[in-house]
Amino acid sequence: MYKTFSPAALGITGRQSELIELALTYGFRGFDIDMADMRRRAARSTADDAFKYLKATDLVIGGFSAEVDLDAEDDVYKAQLAALHPTSDLAAQWKARYACIHVPAATDRAAYPEYFEVIRARLTQIAEVLGARKLKLAIGFSAGKEMSHGKQFPFITNAEGLLALVKAISVDNVGMIVDSFDWLVSGSTLAQVASLNPKSIVTVRLGSILPGVDLTTATSDDRVLPVLEGPLSHVAFVMKLKEIGFEGPIGPSASGSQYKAETREFIVSTGQEAIDEILTQAGIVVPPRPKDLVSQYPDEPVMV
Repeated sequence: MYKTFSPAALGITGRQSELIELALTYGFRGFDIDMADMRRRAARSTADDAFKYLKATDLVIGGFSAEVDLDAEDDVYKAQLAALHPTSDLAAQWKARYACIHVPAATDRAAYPEYFEVIRARLTQIAEVLGARKLKLAIGFSAGKEMSHGKQFPFITNAEGLLALVKAISVDNVGMIVDSFDWLVSGSTLAQVASLNPKSIVTVRLGSILPGVDLTTATSDDRVLPVLEGPLSHVAFVMKLKEIGFEGPIGPSASGSQYKAETREFIVSTGQEAIDEILTQAGIVVPPRPKDLVSQYPDEPVMV
């Protein structure tokens, strides 16, 4: 497993150069990109120019948002699917590995059996667009209770439902986002983590729940940076991933609303420290941060 930095998963934004600097400073190996920002950069100059700062690093480019609303009306969905073609071309050119999407927690469109087929068909189409560029589709679910409010028909809000949907998609570049916050809030179990095929996991996100919040009423805004223990043991969670042989990206996540008074550096450094401790406690070697390497040799002469 290796640490990946997803600004969107942490609820932060910033200039590309600033976010890259944070990723490098705190020892992240992977980096998720903001495709909307990258497209704007490419439109103003060239695709190569938009990517030049990331190209100058050794960061592994990971994921980006597919930017397709699975619950949209057909005309809106078709327009978004069409826009995914040029976006995927750029993502492939920039060596990205996967696009992320979350299935609806509920809908007004149709009851479960019929809607399942609608979503399965749409995800298949999206995966085929990505697969033509050798990109994966990472599918997640949302367990926050606000995601179902005001909707007539419940859909997928737990690991069991997501697994059934992923298995029903007959293309081989589809996998899962395994998110510990959603796992916890939905009542999904460590046994379900242990039952996963590691090849079906595209990326892992770790987030804890705000202390004192009832799991039955928890919303997405109750997500905070991961901690070792609590209602869910992140050490045990990661050990299950280790046992099944998952070796992909893993990173912290949080709701931006919980950290409005904090700086981006505080959020990233705190998230990184949490991930490092969780991985270490789970028996996974964590490479030192660049700043730690420098501090080991403070008196070394500088060669010029």
